[in-house]
Amino acid sequence: MPLTANAIGNGIDLGWHPGAQACVWHDGGIVANAGAGTTDGSNPMESDSVNLWLSAGKPIGAVAAMLLVEDGLIELDQPVAAYWPEFGANGKDTITTRHLLTHTAGIRTAEIAASMTDLQEVIAVLENTRIERDWQPGKRAAYHATSGWQALGELVRRVSGSDYDEFVAKRVFLPLEMSSSLFRLTAEEAESLGARFSPMHMIKNGVYEEEVLYTREFTSSFARPGSGLRSTASDMVRFYRMLMGIGELDGTRLLEPEDAAEITSPQRIGMKDETFGQVMDWGLGVMFDNKVHGPAAPYSYGPYASARTFGHGGRESSTAFADPEHELAVALVFNAMPGEVAHDRRLRMVTAAIYEDLELAR
Repeated sequence: MPLTANAIGNGIDLGWHPGAQACVWHDGGIVANAGAGTTDGSNPMESDSVNLWLSAGKPIGAVAAMLLVEDGLIELDQPVAAYWPEFGANGKDTITTRHLLTHTAGIRTAEIAASMTDLQEVIAVLENTRIERDWQPGKRAAYHATSGWQALGELVRRVSGSDYDEFVAKRVFLPLEMSSSLFRLTAEEAESLGARFSPMHMIKNGVYEEEVLYTREFTSSFARPGSGLRSTASDMVRFYRMLMGIGELDGTRLLEPEDAAEITSPQRIGMKDETFGQVMDWGLGVMFDNKVHGPAAPYSYGPYASARTFGHGGRESSTAFADPEHELAVALVFNAMPGEVAHDRRLRMVTAAIYEDLELAR
């Protein structure tokens, strides 16, 4: 895919990222799966390098929640406090799992927990935080960077009896053969990855520096469902092929068709997102292609993605999505965060190139 390779290489030349990784599945087969540049300035980025996907891992939480529904352990429209009573304090008693998954819960004040390294302190913040002023869950929308998914992770732990990382490893990653995916990187696992480990960098004064909040040491303390996924592009494509296949991948059924369809169907439509300041449509843990609401919609899937395209981006670094109309699944990650403007530019350039290489640009 020469246009895609050139677009990624241009970003390296411009100093936006030391390396990138992409996997593209189209019309029944993998058409590209490769790395470019380096993971850390010396080791080459390969197709099996393990990168940090940040918020691009959020849809996995939606699948975890739906598995709990299928197990009969939760209902999406029951208050979270029905399963975790302490969560209901300070006006949060009507927040449901669906509200968490659609970013309509109103608990962004709990984002302060993102920098904590003790899980019990995080849980205490989630329990003690107040719902935002004048907020009616489900009536207003605002993207929750980490707090909603950290609450989801605790809900999974409470009702399943397993930590979030253990639950998704057994119930999602293992059956889908996502062998390089994990939400908690222990010291032993980090050592075993060796040169396959790709740090996430910030760019400061033109120099790449590993971001302290995303180091292996920081993220080893507990699973961070909204920001802590480490994976490969090929694993992420398998995940989206399952959703696009209505819950099934290569003969393995993970979700019932109607439940996979609910995740990937619009749940909030035409609501202004008060975090992004844009009207954005959302499913359960997935965002849709929002070009219909204007060209400035953030974390786009590019100029050629169909209106049915669903997926999720990671902060200034990644995207993974499925475009059912074009029988296309894409996972793309860059290992540096150059700022929102530069990231948006490179994302649109590379995703456009993918469609152009496949002659889908129309």
